[in-house]
Parts: sequence; C-alpha cells; structure tokens
Amino acid sequence: MSDPKRDRVVIESLKKQLRRGDPIAANNIAATYRELGNAQRAFHWWRRAAIPDDGDAWLEVGFCLQYGIGTRRDAAAAIKAYRRAIASDHTTEYGCEEAQYHLPIALLDRGALGSRREVERLLKAASEDGDYPRAAALLVQLREQQPLRICRCRRELARRLGGKAHCPVHRNS
Repeated sequence: MSDPKRDRVVIESLKKQLRRGDPIAANNIAATYRELGNAQRAFHWWRRAAIPDDGDAWLEVGFCLQYGIGTRRDAAAAIKAYRRAIASDHTTEYGCEEAQYHLPIALLDRGALGSRREVERLLKAASEDGDYPRAAALLVQLREQQPLRICRCRRELARRLGGKAHCPVHRNS
C-alpha cells in the first residue's frame, strides 16, 4: 500500500537532486511515478529526461508511445524514439537491446514491409550475445515465415507495472 505523504517526500527529494544537477534524477522521478501508477506523470518525466539524449529514457518514451501508456498511441513517434535510443551514446547495453527488439515490433505493427531487412538486422543485433531469446525467437519466426507470436513484454517490468499488459503471449500467464 502506498503512503501518499511518503511518496510526496520521495518525489520532492528527487526533484531537489534534479535541481542540483543529478543527471539521472528525472529518470528516477519517472520510474517513481510509474511505481505509483501515474503513467501520465511518468511519461512526462521520461520525455523530460530524454531531451538531453538519454537513450534509456528514449526507450521508455517509445514504449509509452507505442502502447499508449500515459499518452496517446503514436506509432511514428514511437519509432523515432526507439531510433534515438539506439543511436544515443547514452544508452545502456540493456536499453539498446530493448530498443532493438521493440523497434522491429513497431515496424511490423505498421505493416512496413519495405523494412524487413532492417527488422531482421535489429533483431539479430538484439540477440547476438545470446541474452535476448525473444529477439532470436522472433527472428526465427520471420525467417521461417511462421505465424508471428510476438512477445511484447518488458524484460524488467513486473506485470503490475505494465510489463506484460500488452503481451498476447504472456497476458494470461
């Protein structure tokens, strides 16, 4: 159970850190709002964190835009956000792999048939070190022209935070 008074104190403390120049405070504010179930405020803060080229924040922005979490769905903007996450020098390896997995899904959802090479290249990059089996599985489905069963989970997010909310493969598991 959340304590509203404690939650306000945590948010205010993070905002003070941001004012003092802490480079990850905006991301932490966004994650705190997500934990509190306020998707709109979380999206607002991820957008703010992404502006100075924070690749992991761009990943979060892309996912929110792709699935309408805290904002309206906007596939084109989600694709741009994922591309910025991948291109940023300030993206963790983990975040880059996430973006390299979710960008192809966004492209496939749009029916971007002309981008099949890009989809395969991104999935291969996401799975090349062996720690992203969902990317490898989707790549196999595409190459073998199997019916697509796309896992839309966020690896690190619990179900209560939306990690499996949009995944037809795991939604009911």
